[in-house]
Amino acid sequence: MCAFQARAQSGERVISGTVTDERGAPVPGASVVVKGTTTGVPTGVNGTYSIRVADNAQTLVFSFIGYLKTEQDIAGKSKIDVQLAPDSRSTNLNEVVVVGYGTQKKATLTGSVATVKGEELLKSPQQNLSNSLAGRVPGLVASNTSGEPGADGSSLLIRGRATTGDNRPLIVIDGVANRLGGLERIDPNDIESFSVLKDAAAAIYGAQAANGVILITTKKGKTGAPTLSYSYNQGFSQPANLPKLADAPTFATLQNEIAYYRNPTGGLNQVYSADDITKFGNGSDPLKYPNTNWEKEVLKNVALQDKQSFSIRGGSDAVNYYVSLGNQYQDGLYKNGASKYKQNNVLANISMKVNDRLKLGLELAYRREDRNSPAGNSSATLFGLVYNQYPIIPAFYPNGLPSPGNAGGQNPALMVNGDVIGNAKSVTSVFNGTLTGSYQLPVKGLSLDGFLAVDQSANNSKTFQQPYLTYLYDKVANTYTTVHGGQSTPQLSQSTQTIDLITTNLKLNYKRTFGPHTFSAFVAAEQSQINDQNFNAYRINYLSTNLPELSQGGSLPTDQGNGGGSTRVARQNYFGRFNYDYNEKYLLEFSLRDDGSSNFGPLHRFGLFPGVSAGWRISQESWMKGSKIFTDLKLRASYGQLGNDRIPANQYFDNLGYSSGVFATGNQVNATGITYYTLANPVVGWEVSKKFNVAVDALLFNSLSVSVNVFKEKRYNLLAQRNASVPGVTGIGSSQIPYENIGKTNNNGFEVELNYNKQINDFRFNIGGNFTYSKNKVVFLDEAPNTLSYQKYTGLPIGSSLYYQAIGVFKSQAEIDAYPHLSGTIPGDLKYEDYNKDNKIDASDRVRSNKSNVPEIIYGITAGASYKNFDMSLLFSGQGNAVQYILPDAGTIANFPSSWADNRWSPNNTNGTYPRADDRSGTYFANQRSTFWLRNTAFLRLKNVQLGYNFSQNVASKLKVHAIRLYVSGFNLLTVTSLKDYDPEGQNETGYFYPQQKLYNIGANITF
Repeated sequence: MCAFQARAQSGERVISGTVTDERGAPVPGASVVVKGTTTGVPTGVNGTYSIRVADNAQTLVFSFIGYLKTEQDIAGKSKIDVQLAPDSRSTNLNEVVVVGYGTQKKATLTGSVATVKGEELLKSPQQNLSNSLAGRVPGLVASNTSGEPGADGSSLLIRGRATTGDNRPLIVIDGVANRLGGLERIDPNDIESFSVLKDAAAAIYGAQAANGVILITTKKGKTGAPTLSYSYNQGFSQPANLPKLADAPTFATLQNEIAYYRNPTGGLNQVYSADDITKFGNGSDPLKYPNTNWEKEVLKNVALQDKQSFSIRGGSDAVNYYVSLGNQYQDGLYKNGASKYKQNNVLANISMKVNDRLKLGLELAYRREDRNSPAGNSSATLFGLVYNQYPIIPAFYPNGLPSPGNAGGQNPALMVNGDVIGNAKSVTSVFNGTLTGSYQLPVKGLSLDGFLAVDQSANNSKTFQQPYLTYLYDKVANTYTTVHGGQSTPQLSQSTQTIDLITTNLKLNYKRTFGPHTFSAFVAAEQSQINDQNFNAYRINYLSTNLPELSQGGSLPTDQGNGGGSTRVARQNYFGRFNYDYNEKYLLEFSLRDDGSSNFGPLHRFGLFPGVSAGWRISQESWMKGSKIFTDLKLRASYGQLGNDRIPANQYFDNLGYSSGVFATGNQVNATGITYYTLANPVVGWEVSKKFNVAVDALLFNSLSVSVNVFKEKRYNLLAQRNASVPGVTGIGSSQIPYENIGKTNNNGFEVELNYNKQINDFRFNIGGNFTYSKNKVVFLDEAPNTLSYQKYTGLPIGSSLYYQAIGVFKSQAEIDAYPHLSGTIPGDLKYEDYNKDNKIDASDRVRSNKSNVPEIIYGITAGASYKNFDMSLLFSGQGNAVQYILPDAGTIANFPSSWADNRWSPNNTNGTYPRADDRSGTYFANQRSTFWLRNTAFLRLKNVQLGYNFSQNVASKLKVHAIRLYVSGFNLLTVTSLKDYDPEGQNETGYFYPQQKLYNIGANITF
């Protein structure tokens, strides 16, 4: 026997090594198989393997669920280390997808569910998780409207906008709906999976699901030896776009033109002489004739940010654990500025197998968010002041004294400095705790699970504003006079807010397979309650800025005040779901939820929300098996009725409040009484959404995945007022009219997603894309019966507005005389279309736009490649069919964007395409909203790019670590758009917002 073994072994050899994932962490349980044979072994808890192969064996095949299969030539080798790459197609049919209150195999999924792996989100160097989503998920609109540290989140919509009310999707984190703290500040290193429910798959969440549902699952422990991971990122941020503004000579010329239009007999140099304009341009006298670039005076070239994370993950058959620590820092763009954000977070997910039937889990998370900003002004106000400042005024005089700017002491170079104007500090602490349990009942396939979740969020804000001095220079007297800025005396305001959420859940599950038939079902009960309490106080007239405490302010009754309030929202729900599949070929799912919400009156507090979906995996039919084209092919359809209960509370009874006024009681005195704020609507209810979805999912040639969804949504019972049809003779004011469930909208569209993957020896690449078109329209809102057809809201998108149709600029008086115009029109004014052909321009010529600032088209393009130790990934995102009204402040009150200044009509440029220089408050601007200022906000953006290098296992071993990865990445590096001056994602009508950020980043991942 021994001799026989010796002869067998003489024709064999042993190959060993380690299998790691894309971040260098060991992969236990991966399959290592000799190609063309059944000989194979799994990797151990440290990702190591040792396999005996025949001398003539040529190739080993490495595979693991969720990763691309890898083949390695073994000729002449005894040690082979392999790093697996994620299967970015997400087409592995055995992949488990997180859905509402459970998981399902991707192969048997019948709803419209999009998923993103946590590893993909880590490729974005952004500090805010919501900014990592654009372009990655079909149907998910992620619009980033600000880059301010600590306030830079993206607004999220699923398949566009479908209601005139609250369009935000429901956020569910680790199974808990409306989890305090939200998703924006979750450390992406802690995320296992990210799912978006877009159709009847969301119906299991009932009255909160009409806008779709986002599910986030954090990492849990894994059986195996402890894996320690550390990551560090250093970022360098810049504004993605800033408007170019007119310089001093141009601005002076514009002021002359404005004076000329108001007094033509005075000529074109009424304010500044030609010599003045020359001096503004040549820099010969920076004291009297400055040429100030206020953006450079206020903003830094580069702001720093950093983020680091440490985690440990492992476990045994009895206990699994995942524990992480993280912190991040963001500096603002302001020079000497107060705008900063700091965060510290900790997460601990621990599960324990008590016995063969009972499992317990404890999930704890804590996060502290510190925000600091200049006191007294929002970032929109500060950037408005930067853009508005006259370039003929210095930020600081040559002797270092600060100027008052052009707004009475409002010098933004000072107002961004917390040491000068004061600081606004906000500290938010968020705790999330969940106790979970599951018990396998004695009946086969029957189990019980549940959780108790306790959340608390506490915010403390403190704003101390202080006066400061600026100096006004008198050119004639060559003297300076002081101008006070900020508050006349120091003042302090403080507030606290505490929010508590308690959620309980109990669920009975059943799952059995009988031959080709698989049944699964559950019934559950859930209850939640949110309590929100807030308090605020202020004091003014502080004698010193050195004692910023409430107790040290003025003592008079007029020097102080306080306020506060509280709210409570409770929900009670009973729900269940049934799934059936026949041999993973014919698929059926049905769900039903009975939802109750305290937002509604006793008679309309509960409602039923059903959902049904079905699928047919054609590729499982005997006549399709063995197809050389279709690896998998599935048809599916769904229908669901979902609700939206996000409405202002307490509408089902009269809302009363105090009101003061003069009462005629003989002697007229000012008295306080009780008045109606809003009349009751005792039958107020939730919005209802009926969603229908049909789709086809296919995997072709085992490398090209295709998914096409067509969806229709009818939304009714939208809350709206009958403002147009309640006559004034009733004595009911517009603010007192209650909201009723009378509105109706439709939202229809389609989604397409493609992904292609290929591996050629050591070279792997993937390319993919997604495209979503969703168009909504108002079916009914209360409009006055005599509303003109082209001005009606009905039939047009939610958020559309009325505009005069600008058809150019009047070039001459002759053009004005030949066409209808507003009274007082002069050459250089905008020319509006006489839309109704009544030979006059008035409000009847306004037309409602067929677009809004929510895009009807969104898309994403992804690409990636790896060769040996190098890898690269790209992400493009874009939008189309969207507009934004932007009319910047300008004229005698503010500077002009260069796009306006350089292209304006003037007596010397009668072919100008922009209107003449004038104040924003001029008749043709502020009073007449026109399409001239309605900008196309379509864009294509290079959202993310990353280039990485993974050090070889030999190098890592010498450094006593499992893996090392270095990378460089970028965010918002390139934007292609027709919009000038402003970022296409901004949504401020004057263009005032903290600009979105362009980010350059370097980072490292080390696994121990």
